[in-house]
Order: sequence, then C-alpha cells, then structure tokens
Amino acid sequence: MKKLFDHVAISVFGAIARMKGYQFRLVATEKEKMDAEWLFRTQGYKLPSDFEREMYDYKPEAIRFIAYHMDKVVGTVSLADPAAINRPYLLHGLDADGEHFEIQSLIVSKDHRECSQLVLLGLFKEMYQWSLKNGIRSWISLGLRQLYITMRRYNKQIKLLPIGAENRSHPIAAWLFANHIFDSCAVMYVEDFSPFRILMKFLKKRLKNLRKHMPISIPANAEVSLTNG
Repeated sequence: MKKLFDHVAISVFGAIARMKGYQFRLVATEKEKMDAEWLFRTQGYKLPSDFEREMYDYKPEAIRFIAYHMDKVVGTVSLADPAAINRPYLLHGLDADGEHFEIQSLIVSKDHRECSQLVLLGLFKEMYQWSLKNGIRSWISLGLRQLYITMRRYNKQIKLLPIGAENRSHPIAAWLFANHIFDSCAVMYVEDFSPFRILMKFLKKRLKNLRKHMPISIPANAEVSLTNG
C-alpha cells in the first residue's frame, strides 16, 4: 500500500509542477549540462582559481538533475558516485568506506526563491526516483545546517555527522568553512523518504500560504468601530 501511495504522490506532484510550468529531469543533453553549469557558475559560490581547478577534479561522472520553469533553468543538483571519486573522504575525511552518494552543486535560482520549496522538492523527487531505479541506498550532504533542517521536515531519520577541525583541515575544506558554505554533514537513507508524506506537507504549506494571503471581505452594511474596546 505504501508503494501505491508513494507512486500516486509522485504523479500528483508532477502534475502540479507541470500546471505551474515546471519541469524536472535527468540531465541528458549538452544544452542541459551547459544550463546547469551556467546556473551554478553565475549564482553559486565561487572558489579561488587554484581551488576551482582542483575542485573540478573531484566532480567526474556526477549524475545531474535540472529544473526548468517555462524553459528557463531555475535549479540544479548532482549525485556523485563514491566509486568514481569519494570527495567527502578526500576533502573532509568523512565516509571512508564510500557508502553514500554525495549531493553536490544544489542551487535554486534567486529569481525563483518564492517557489524554492517546489523547485527543491522537484529536484529531490528526481534524485529519489533515479536512486531507487539504480539501487542507491543513501546520500551524504555537506553544506550549511539550514539544508539539514529543511530536509529533516521530509526525512526524520536524517542524521548529522560530527564535524571537527580534522574535517576541515584540507585547504579547500577550510576555505568552504571560513566562507560559511560548509558547516555540517548529514547522511540520509533513500528508503526513509515518503513521497506521500512529503506531498501532504507540501500541500498543507501551500494551503496555509493561500489562507494567509486571502483578502478579508467586510460586508458593505457592517459597522466598523475605530475605538478600542
């Protein structure tokens, strides 16, 4: 029954996104790859040139996902296979066994921050479905604690790993920490996500926002007092 509810939830969320003009998919063309790179290059963090060249070597064969709104790129995220290169271990000394696929280059366009939840969930939906199809059990995310707090709304089993000085001793890791790009590490298991529960939370928040912005109607014959009490 859970699988049925989750399948329905994914379909419903996809339909809502399409009605609003959003598309989420696996990067499969050169144009999509260039769009994802452009968004991160123009709106993501920028490393010093020496670090940037080195960081590029830590990103081979990453699986990329992209979000479009009316054919304009508005979000991107990648999943990196630790068998290709284990960046969390090489840069931060974490996940020595290479158990978890790393979430990389997550960004939502500044022009769509008012719909950031929809874009974020759409990208994670694509990662979730791809991971299930390809036998990926878990993800690891290095970034700001705010992302952990956001994801904890949808996966209560997400876990923070302890971060110490030894996890930011590499020059790139130290720079990311000093510039408030990285301050925490979280591990989450794919099976702990429930698309049905996520959809219900998403709809509940949308309904709450609608109610908050609904105009208050006052009947024409109502008496309005301007005095206290």
